[in-house]
Amino acid sequence: MDYQRRIIDHGFVLVEDEKIIAVDCMAAAPRDETANMIDGQGLIAIPGLIDTHAHADQSLLRGLGDKLHWMPFLDDVVEPYLVKRAASDGVLANTLSMMEMLRAGTTCFVSPNVDPADDYDGLCDSIDTLGIRAVLGRFITPTPGEDSKQRADTRVKDATDIMKQWHGTAQGRIHFWYGLMVPRRPGDTDHPEFYRAVSESAQTEGMGIVYHFCSEFEDAVYIQNTYGVRPAEWSRNNHALGSHVLLINGCWVTPKEIEILAETGTHLTHSPVANMKMATGILPVPDVLSAGVNLGLGTDGALNNNSYDMFCEMKTACLLQNATRRNANALSAESVLEMATINGARAIGRAHDLGSLQVGKRADIVLLDMKRPHTYPIHDVVSNLVFSCNGSNVHTVFVDGKQVLTEGKLLTIDEQEVLNKAQVRADEVRRLLDVQKPGSWISQ
Repeated sequence: MDYQRRIIDHGFVLVEDEKIIAVDCMAAAPRDETANMIDGQGLIAIPGLIDTHAHADQSLLRGLGDKLHWMPFLDDVVEPYLVKRAASDGVLANTLSMMEMLRAGTTCFVSPNVDPADDYDGLCDSIDTLGIRAVLGRFITPTPGEDSKQRADTRVKDATDIMKQWHGTAQGRIHFWYGLMVPRRPGDTDHPEFYRAVSESAQTEGMGIVYHFCSEFEDAVYIQNTYGVRPAEWSRNNHALGSHVLLINGCWVTPKEIEILAETGTHLTHSPVANMKMATGILPVPDVLSAGVNLGLGTDGALNNNSYDMFCEMKTACLLQNATRRNANALSAESVLEMATINGARAIGRAHDLGSLQVGKRADIVLLDMKRPHTYPIHDVVSNLVFSCNGSNVHTVFVDGKQVLTEGKLLTIDEQEVLNKAQVRADEVRRLLDVQKPGSWISQ
C-alpha cells in the first residue's frame, strides 16, 4: 500500500521493536539466526485497516437501530442510551467493538462522539489491554447562554485539560480529539466564538477535530435555510475546516463544497453501509477523489451498520458507486483499499507512520489466510481482498510490532467472558430503554 501501489510476491517484512525496518522480496531477506521468524507461507500481509468512523460504544445496541431514519434513530435510541446507561456499559461496549475490529483486521479506529460522562480510565485501560490504536473524539458542546470569547475559551480549556490526561497514553496508541457539536436541526444553537476556540486549541495542542457533516438531507437543508449558506461554507466561516479536521459522511455535498474541502485540505470519511441502511444519502466518491479530497472509510457503528468489518465496507463502497453510476469501474478496488489504509492514515495525521508497509512506519500488520473456498483461487490479489475477503480471513494481527491476534484468536483478553457479560447487560439495557426489537417475527 505504498505510493507506487507495489505488490511484492514471496516477500518479507522485518520488524524491530515497534517499527518496520525492511520490506522486500525473500531473496533479499537478511540471514539473522537470532530473529523471531513467523512463517507467512500462503498468507497475505497488508497494513492494519483504519476505520475513520466507528461509534465503538454502540455494540450493546446491535440490531436495535434497524428500520430507523436519522431523527428517530437519535431521539428514540441513541440519546436515551447515553442518558441512562452506566459508565461501565460504555467500557463494555467499546471492548466488544474493539474485539470485533481486531478480529477483522482493523488496528486503528476513530470514535467521533466519546461521551464526557464515560469512564475514561476504564476505556483507556481496555484499549491498552487489547493493544489496538484509537482516536477518541471527546464530544464537546458550548456553554449554554451567551457566546463570548471568555466563556468559549474557558469551556474549551476545561475540556482540553481533561483530554490531555489520556492523550498519548498506551505507549502513544491513544489520541484524543475534539468531537465537535455543530448545528444540524431545529433547536440547535449557534456559537461562533466556541468554534473558533476549539479550532485554535486543536492546532495549539496538536489534536484533531471530527464531526458529522452534511450527512442527511435534513441537516444540509437546515444549514442552508437557517444560515443562507451550504454546510461547507458554514464550516469554513466558523473555523471548522482544515488539515486537522475530519468530516463524517458528506452524503449531500455539492460540487462547490467538494472544491472547498479540497482547497482547505479537509479530510472526509465515507460509511456506505450505514448510509444505505438508514437511507441517508450517497456520497459522490469518484467526484470527491478526483477533486483531490483525502477520503477515508468507516463502518459507523453496530447500531446502524450492525458490523465493524472494514472488508464489507470496502466491497459495499465499490458496489454502491458502480450501481448508482451504472459504471462497473466507477470506484476501483485499488482506490477503496487505499481509502481503508493510507488515506485513513492521512485523515488522522499519521501518513508518516501508518497506513502502508514501508520502512520507518509503525508495524501495524495484518496477515490474511486466503486459502479458503471464498477467496481462492487468486488471479488478482487486490480484487480478492476487496470483493471476496471478510473478517474471517484475518489470521494474525500486529500493532506496534506486538502480536495481538493469531490464528483468529485474541491473545490479550478472555473473549468468552466479554461476550457473556455483553449479552446479559445488553438485555438489561434494552429493557431500561424500553426499546422494542425491530423484527416482526415472534420468538418462542
